[in-house]
Amino acid sequence: MASDVPRMVTFGHDPQGEITSEDFGNKAAYLVRIAKLGIPVPPGFSLNISICEEYYRNGGNLPRDVPDLLRQGIAFIEASTGLTFGGRKPLLVSVRSGAPVTMPGVMETLLNVGLNRETLRRLMFLTGNPRFSWDCYRRLMENFGELVFSHDAGQYRSLLKDAMKRTGVMDEVELESSSLKRLAEEYEKIFLAGARKIPEDVYEQLELAVVAVLQSWMNPRAQAFRRMNLVKNARGTAVTVQAMVYGNIGPRSGAGVAFTRNPWAGENELLLDFKFGAQGEDVVSGARSAVTQRELLETMPQVDHELHTVGRKIESHFKDMQDIEFTVQEGKLYILQSRDGKRSQLAALRIAVELCQEGIISPPEALERLREVDIESISIQKVISHDSPLAAGISASSGVASGRIAFTGEKAERFSADGSVILVREMVTPDDIQGITICAGILTALGARTSHAAVVARQMGKVCIVNCTGLEFDVPNHKCRLGGRELSEGDEITLDGNAGLVYLDHEKVKVLYEKPLALIEVVKSWSVI
Repeated sequence: MASDVPRMVTFGHDPQGEITSEDFGNKAAYLVRIAKLGIPVPPGFSLNISICEEYYRNGGNLPRDVPDLLRQGIAFIEASTGLTFGGRKPLLVSVRSGAPVTMPGVMETLLNVGLNRETLRRLMFLTGNPRFSWDCYRRLMENFGELVFSHDAGQYRSLLKDAMKRTGVMDEVELESSSLKRLAEEYEKIFLAGARKIPEDVYEQLELAVVAVLQSWMNPRAQAFRRMNLVKNARGTAVTVQAMVYGNIGPRSGAGVAFTRNPWAGENELLLDFKFGAQGEDVVSGARSAVTQRELLETMPQVDHELHTVGRKIESHFKDMQDIEFTVQEGKLYILQSRDGKRSQLAALRIAVELCQEGIISPPEALERLREVDIESISIQKVISHDSPLAAGISASSGVASGRIAFTGEKAERFSADGSVILVREMVTPDDIQGITICAGILTALGARTSHAAVVARQMGKVCIVNCTGLEFDVPNHKCRLGGRELSEGDEITLDGNAGLVYLDHEKVKVLYEKPLALIEVVKSWSVI
């Protein structure tokens, strides 16, 4: 690293000059450029990737200058927001990874850092919203417990499900203030029973969160991601800290992900998933289902319009289809992240051709983007079946795949020796990356089209259907029910990823293949220019 490269950069308020992904990660490099376009970005700062390198060289100890760098960065966010970290008007922050290349969902994110019992009380006074405050506090404890103290995430999910069952609600966003307070107190008991507590000192919280992000660079799924050559020549991860914006603060708030073009078919249309009352990780984690653009348009048309405008502006600037994470806080749109979107080969072909036709990129640039795409092998698959589908979900990656049902990555690996496998799960997370690698298709009961796991599936060319509401599990007996039909692990199903449909008998399913000849001819014409 050059000696004149700073150890920390800020963004989002009075943005500074260009920075490189190699030094500060893809996330911060894009946010600096987006902020300079005048797009609303929560203020924040990023620690240089060299700090990650030093952390591992030093045997897992933070470099000595990190505490001072964190205080300088927090001071910048405080000046930008008028809030104080640990003070009377509490500033809360997110702490995120930031590799030089996109690794969706593979490393860790911690939200609501800066909350303790005292700042919780102050947050209630500041916002006049105890429900929101207790929700942030219970989220911090779950996040911190799992990622910093290695607690079993299942105990938090079990308590949450109990709270929902006790109050008769189907979604956690429906829990009232008293229920969230009780849930938070139950979470506190998990820490009381253990050897370690969440620090009351907010800067100590911040340092622990930074360490958790740095350690996630070497977690099993990150190493697996790199072994599969999905990431090349990456030195480590930056750490990006941003002021929290709150999608869980009220009815005109939420979090979502938008692609400026369809990432599996390539159509030039905004595709988004959004969840009301949610924070940033709820949609991308795959643990929550989401609404689509129609619901957002009906409830907050001005936000939908602004999102279209912002999406086009960012796409035009970076000259490629963008994957944008955003939060709406009380009707105000904030962009948390943007990156070049992962896409199927069909989408890569169509997007390259249309960006060129729109004058955004040149033919040589389009050909370079298609350098690793085998355009002759691309086909559009269509299913014809006289049988009714067993169940329906939401398409998250197109194509058709048949195979034996596997509920775990281990079983998928065993079944794959005899043929194709369909990974069937309540939800799929980046921890399932080995199973995703082996399977031909993925079917989930929960999740959104834009979740990190769906993004990885598209990148790897896997058929994916999410939010299949007719899918129920009987885990102890290794069975599931699809549309009322009981199936066992090892039974065969077919996924129509174009229509989001699931069929039982693959022998009665006919697949037609159609090549996108017009797009292919355009690319061939460039090659002879």
